[in-house]
Amino acid sequence: MNDACSALRSALAHDPRLALDTEFIRERTYAPVLEIVQLAAGETVALIDVPALQGRLGPLADLMADPNVLKLLHAGGQDVEILNLVLGAPPTPIYDTQIAAAFAGYAVQMGYGALVQSVLSVALSKEEGFADWSRRPLTPSMRDYAANDVKYLHELHDKLDARLKRAGRDIWADEQTRRFLGGAAEQTPPEDLWRKIGGRSGMGGRELAVLRELAIWRDDEARRRDKPRRTVIKDEPLVEIARRKPKSAADLLALRGMPPGLGERAAATLVVAVERGLAVADEDRPRTESAPPLDESGAELLELLSAIVRRRAIEENLPPSLLAGSDDLRSLAIHRRSVPDAHPLLSGWRGELLGEPLRAALAGKLGVAWDPKKDRLRLVPQGEE
Repeated sequence: MNDACSALRSALAHDPRLALDTEFIRERTYAPVLEIVQLAAGETVALIDVPALQGRLGPLADLMADPNVLKLLHAGGQDVEILNLVLGAPPTPIYDTQIAAAFAGYAVQMGYGALVQSVLSVALSKEEGFADWSRRPLTPSMRDYAANDVKYLHELHDKLDARLKRAGRDIWADEQTRRFLGGAAEQTPPEDLWRKIGGRSGMGGRELAVLRELAIWRDDEARRRDKPRRTVIKDEPLVEIARRKPKSAADLLALRGMPPGLGERAAATLVVAVERGLAVADEDRPRTESAPPLDESGAELLELLSAIVRRRAIEENLPPSLLAGSDDLRSLAIHRRSVPDAHPLLSGWRGELLGEPLRAALAGKLGVAWDPKKDRLRLVPQGEE
């Protein structure tokens, strides 16, 4: 790897941009296993065989942390997550071509191959899309596929960034990238894993306290076995246990949906987890942060706010879902009488595009009308004829 990193460093001296991708396996172990890191700078393309290095990743970590080298990724959330796990820090600074493409007028979450085809008119092979990257040696086809994942990122960056700069959107894309990929590097603490479990709607604090203990048990057990959490026990059985609160291993094993191979020993430890959850004092029990219901007036306002977003999205040639998510619009309608200035739709780049019309609508100073001449909606400030 030292030779590869030296060659990359030489190329980076002339153009401080490093194309980056990863290949990993996450279906078999507690944590994803990083197998390959693909890097490209100038004419140099390097495929780093991570397991063969046996933890000697210092030169790679130095490249990832270099503040003077821009890392180019596509849909880099999982890449940032696993590099943070393996190296102890996420790569920085970063540029995500998928996010940039959305601001440049392409579809939200556009795939790398589709973007390369659309922007560069290059058709990439999909042959190794489901390859086993733990296989050694890599076949020529796998090597070509892996190299192609970084080969075109510089050209994509050139074209997308130029387009965004012309439109004055490069700062917006940078803000969105930092927010999204910064979140990808965050790790959920064990005591908050219950929040990721589906099917818990309607649970009270007592059941949630039990579910929290069950989720912690599953995480500990998965780590001990080096298995993905859901292969130890899935979400649905955990929810059933939390709702029914069995008092013995036999009662637990008789519940619907328990894994056939769970066994009495594991069942007994789960019962102990149930007891821990039941012993939690009321003031220390977890609470769900459910949004207040949307009343009839709020529902009407939500329709108006959605129409404003659609109109602005068309005007700016942006996907409406990128401009405003449904949850943010709903919260704006619910909290319409006391909206904080830091609301996601009223601050940052979204605030630049939506702040004025949304604030006017909330103040009763904006309407939406149909323009028969232009055959489209238009935003109508109060007093305009």
